[in-house]
Amino acid sequence: MLMKIGANGIDMDKVQVHPTGLVDPKDPHAKTKFLAAEALRGEGGLLLNGKGERFSDELGHRDYVSGKMWEEKAAGRWPIRLVLNSKASNVLDFHTRHYSGRGLMKKMTGKELAKEIGCSEDKLQSTFSNYNDIADGKDKDPFGKKYFHNLPFNVDDVFHVAVMEPVLHFTMGGIEINDKAECLNQDGKPFEGLFVCGELAGGVHGANRLGGSSLLGCVVYGRVAGDSSS
Repeated sequence: MLMKIGANGIDMDKVQVHPTGLVDPKDPHAKTKFLAAEALRGEGGLLLNGKGERFSDELGHRDYVSGKMWEEKAAGRWPIRLVLNSKASNVLDFHTRHYSGRGLMKKMTGKELAKEIGCSEDKLQSTFSNYNDIADGKDKDPFGKKYFHNLPFNVDDVFHVAVMEPVLHFTMGGIEINDKAECLNQDGKPFEGLFVCGELAGGVHGANRLGGSSLLGCVVYGRVAGDSSS
């Protein structure tokens, strides 16, 4: 609507993809998905491919992790599973109960996890042992991961597991505004009495916004718009 009256669009090609959208086993091709909190990876969750192997720094930027997941798909190594051991699951009890209650996450043994992936228990333990050695400083992570939490991983543990796919998450582009949150026309001049904030506003976050800053943008430019209009 705004662009039809002459408002200027900016950064319309800048769209953020989030790596961890929860796949519903009952409707795996659904166009909309629940977003898995980044705390799941932050507290030590591993991303494993269809062979039971790690393939990325799980704590990398959203675009990096999403890109690594697409590489696994292209190589025929999907689905991707996020795996929480019992220590991480206890820390994230609210999340695991919430996702499990919606049928998006399952609790299982290491034996059941290996069977679901389609690999042997020895293969899965090898992945876990290599990761433990990296976390202990005995080996260097091939993906450059530096921070580790809620270790160790062991196939004899109990896990919370969910299938993940990248999902469209946020558009950095939108309507161009000035520092007063005024909507600008195609000549860079403000419309009188027309203000824009939140995800509708473009150019605020650059090419790839930082996690946690979408609501911040709503609050900051919402207050700016309020001050400007009063």
